Amino acid sequence: MGTDKYEKIKNVLRRKIIPILIQVNGSFPDSFETAFIENSRIFKGVKDQYIEESGEAEDGHLIYFESGIARCYYYDAIADKYIITRITRKDDVVIDINAYLYGTPRAENIQMLETGNLITIPYSSLKLLLAQYPEMYPVIVHFQAEREKQHLAYHRLLRSTADERVKIFLDDNPGIATRINNELIASHLDLYRSTFSASYAKYRASRDGK
Repeated sequence: MGTDKYEKIKNVLRRKIIPILIQVNGSFPDSFETAFIENSRIFKGVKDQYIEESGEAEDGHLIYFESGIARCYYYDAIADKYIITRITRKDDVVIDINAYLYGTPRAENIQMLETGNLITIPYSSLKLLLAQYPEMYPVIVHFQAEREKQHLAYHRLLRSTADERVKIFLDDNPGIATRINNELIASHLDLYRSTFSASYAKYRASRDGK
């Protein structure tokens, strides 16, 4: 790995990821930082590019979004439509916990919606790291718990009214509606585009009236 890329990953790790590790684990071996950096890489994703596609578990990666926006989605054969399970943003971490822990096929595709910088580490490398540093395993448990919380929050969101869905999502993701195609946000919120547009207009009016 080139010196510039090594330093870039180290800087991001120390600013963004190490605080999470310390919060979850309390501490970690100094040598873990070096090992993590050496097994990671910087990836620049451009708009509309697929970062990952569904497939075998061993082909997966833990992905940290330093910048940019992407969608995680899969095809639901019963409903005959694509389901957007998540729209990622800066500082999000994406990992298919079931694929990583149990070797089940990865169902989701990940596509960039806006150009951004990512740091990725293959599942195979991550497993070797955790075998070398078993004291870091609680971090994986943390990611599993976070993903379950996201699923629960998403399903609760879909039980809300259209206006509530739009307000909650846009409050949690300021400015996103001006950065990506609103059709994708509508799909994520399980709304018709016209319904989303009407709720979005109400949302903007309420914000402008403050």
